[in-house]
Amino acid sequence: MSGSAVVVGGGAIGVACAYELRASGWDVTLVERDEIGRGASYANAGLVVPSHSQPLNAPGAVREGLRHMLRRGGPFRIRPGTALSLAGWLWRFARTSSAEHAARGYALMAELGRASLDRYDELYRAGEAEGPYRRSPLLHAYLSEEAVRASRAEAEELDSQSFRVRLLDGDEARDLEPALAPSVRGALLVEDQAVGDCYGFVRSLAASFERLGGRIVRRRPVFRIAAPSGVVRGVLLGSPGDRIRADLVVLASGAWAPRLAKDLGLRLPIVPARGYSTTVPISDAAPTIPVMFEERRVILTPLGDRLRFAGTLELAGYDAPPDPVRQRAVVNGGQEVLATPVDVAGAEEWSGLRPLSVDGLPIIGRVPGIEGLVVAAGHGMLGYTQAPITGKLVAEIAAGGPTSVDVEPFRPDRF
Repeated sequence: MSGSAVVVGGGAIGVACAYELRASGWDVTLVERDEIGRGASYANAGLVVPSHSQPLNAPGAVREGLRHMLRRGGPFRIRPGTALSLAGWLWRFARTSSAEHAARGYALMAELGRASLDRYDELYRAGEAEGPYRRSPLLHAYLSEEAVRASRAEAEELDSQSFRVRLLDGDEARDLEPALAPSVRGALLVEDQAVGDCYGFVRSLAASFERLGGRIVRRRPVFRIAAPSGVVRGVLLGSPGDRIRADLVVLASGAWAPRLAKDLGLRLPIVPARGYSTTVPISDAAPTIPVMFEERRVILTPLGDRLRFAGTLELAGYDAPPDPVRQRAVVNGGQEVLATPVDVAGAEEWSGLRPLSVDGLPIIGRVPGIEGLVVAAGHGMLGYTQAPITGKLVAEIAAGGPTSVDVEPFRPDRF
């Protein structure tokens, strides 16, 4: 099956959906409210990490967020002025924050991540995607004995999902990564992950999409999805009468997806979760493999000639400005695990809104009652990890055949 399609959203998820639909024969228009890849895909942590697929809905997650409300530099924060407006969402989030949900969600998301990693390899080998990208281990570094002890349970959890892991003491960690500080007491090495430039991936795949005959409409927000009598007919842009007709619309606009869905009577329980990063020129003090500093929830990612400090999760709504205290906390936290501080002169600071679903799982699938509407949103902090497989799944869903991964757990009407 093929026809005309519109994909709303030009980040990693939207571009992957547009590319896969076009490659499978659809006449596709990709519509982006800004420039391609300039949202949450622009300067994220740059990790493709099937191993790090645990949903945030773990026991005590909300309690931890509330505990950190007054700590502007903490790893997870709910801004005080936002807590009341998020009360309903937080209550539902807390209801699904169980050990059983976390274990089930981890297995589902790890399967998505592994399939996505394979698709990344295919896209780069074929030259459809370009830019910094390589398979790489991920090193979890720990400064406290408490964290080292906890890492044993984490290693067992990763092993249960068939990830190859190895526990290291401090000296072994420094032998592997000499940039680590003497204060690092232990580490956990996870194999079979990848590191890359998400923005480079998105831009290059968008170029491949255009070479295949796809069309991109930039700097034009979608005003409404036209679906009279429950049948998709296309999208309306900002100007009156400015319509793109289509048989299929894929809603892949990340944190903004709920706004368009609401007009159709579809409730997508997604909230914007702000993350921060600072990117600096590479130096001799920088690590050569990605390092995740568990105690601060900060990631240090080498990206060719750059090093990126990324991390934190902040629930502050759509309109709150970035918090400079949190921006600095990401860099300061990352510096703690380095033997020699990295010079941050000339740094590029960034923050972006990631789409966090209420149960921590992405939303992928057709919308019952609205013929021709598919949702691909709510990937949280794993949009880069899960983008290629999401695009492939959307193309398979659109074709009406079997899917590479079972999408039943991710259906839009599960809430």
